[in-house]
Amino acid sequence: MPLMRSRYALVALVTLGLAACSPQVATHGNLVDPDALAKIEPGRSDQAAVLSLLGSPSTRGNFNEPTWYYIGQKTERQAFYRPETIERKVVYIDFEPDGRVKSIGSLDLEDGSKIAFVTRETPTAGQRITLIKQLIGNIGRFNTEDQ
Repeated sequence: MPLMRSRYALVALVTLGLAACSPQVATHGNLVDPDALAKIEPGRSDQAAVLSLLGSPSTRGNFNEPTWYYIGQKTERQAFYRPETIERKVVYIDFEPDGRVKSIGSLDLEDGSKIAFVTRETPTAGQRITLIKQLIGNIGRFNTEDQ
């Protein structure tokens, strides 16, 4: 009997260990359904039809630009590692001034560009002093007389 319990415990432990190592996929934003997108016809569909088929846009164009953006991505995370983006899709729909669809376009993960971050530091006024220099520099500066 104790041998059976230890086997069950070992099987449970191995199962939990394997489950912890499986990747976790998460969807963020609004990944547009391709079938719903195919129902939208430039020149015929209007904003109400787009809204009913795709839902609310993730964002709209700035300065009254008649463009709706649907932005979504899937990320995969394995154990404690940083999540990795495995799919990204941006669908943009331009509208005519009367509200009809003018054009439809999309961008994916390959269309994005890598941004190289600048690691330089901005210089500040003053001196760079270490902790030791600060401690030694303060010796004898304290006024012990009562005022």
